[in-house]
Amino acid sequence: MRRLITFFLIAASIGYAAYALAGGGLTKNKITKVAFQTGGFFMYADNWPNPNSCDRSDAIVLLTSDPNYDKAYALLLAANMSGKQVQGYSDGCANFDGKSYNTIRGFKYLVVE
Repeated sequence: MRRLITFFLIAASIGYAAYALAGGGLTKNKITKVAFQTGGFFMYADNWPNPNSCDRSDAIVLLTSDPNYDKAYALLLAANMSGKQVQGYSDGCANFDGKSYNTIRGFKYLVVE
């Protein structure tokens, strides 16, 4: 009986962890506007998906705490200036001015086409 309870507790915690780490792909979009705020670089587009159910879906944010912020920032700024499309992966929301925004990873799945 103890093993069965332990199994269910472990299974439940794994399920919760998978839910807490839920995220998804950000499909290709052309950036229409960029902005800075302390803590992040914001990119606006008309059709960003909202994989984390954040408050705002018209913008994504590259956090300054991202391990590859400087490289990702340069890539995303170049994409904006050249009119290229950006796609990536988001695994969370970040709060700015009372609203939450999908984050974009600068170290995994970031693509400019």
